[in-house]
Amino acid sequence: MSYLKNVIIFGYGKFGNSIAKSIKDEDNTNILVVVNDDAEYEVAVMEGMDVRKFNVESDTSIEKLNIEEDTKLICAMDNNHENLFLALTLRGLYKSNYIMAISDSIHLTDKFKMAGVNRVIDIYTVSGNMIKNILKIPIATKFLQGFMNRSHDYKFREITITDSSKLNGVMLDSIDFNSYNIIFIGMIDKEIGNQFIFSTVGFNHKVDSGDILVCIGKDEDIDRFEQIMGVV
Repeated sequence: MSYLKNVIIFGYGKFGNSIAKSIKDEDNTNILVVVNDDAEYEVAVMEGMDVRKFNVESDTSIEKLNIEEDTKLICAMDNNHENLFLALTLRGLYKSNYIMAISDSIHLTDKFKMAGVNRVIDIYTVSGNMIKNILKIPIATKFLQGFMNRSHDYKFREITITDSSKLNGVMLDSIDFNSYNIIFIGMIDKEIGNQFIFSTVGFNHKVDSGDILVCIGKDEDIDRFEQIMGVV
């Protein structure tokens, strides 16, 4: 189950830098870093990234990137105003592209949703859950922090629930992920919104068609889970 993923990351500061490094060596992924800051450009070049410059206030500058319909777009600029402006511009120019944005406040998160962003990653939510994990399960947290070293056969996988899936309509706590040798990390619940919800929050609900489950495991184990559950 291998497919090519094209990803453009806008920004190479405190957020974009980490994201790009985490997925740079992901199998079958082409990454382009796009910045409007000279210092960020120099760092990205030094660190071996495929990088281009653009003007966040110019539609023409963005259109010159020749963004294809299947390219995933990540708004990760450090300046909140510019990041929101970018998200609005991208959604206006590319109606069907998948857009993700990084947010560091609940107010910004709401604005990103209104701008038509597909998924908003709330940094405070992520940080809060990481702290909770460090206090409660340091070994598991250490494993996740070093996960992208790529010295293993484990992968992250997003599993979209279909109408015909056996998971459609069941409660989360009734799904035995362990029996398939995979780890459930969290999900996107379409009834709540587009924010990522970590499993550590202790949230349980009925899984519906369109929800997205995020898991860790070996490709063959996740493939088997998807086939048995009818989501492929």
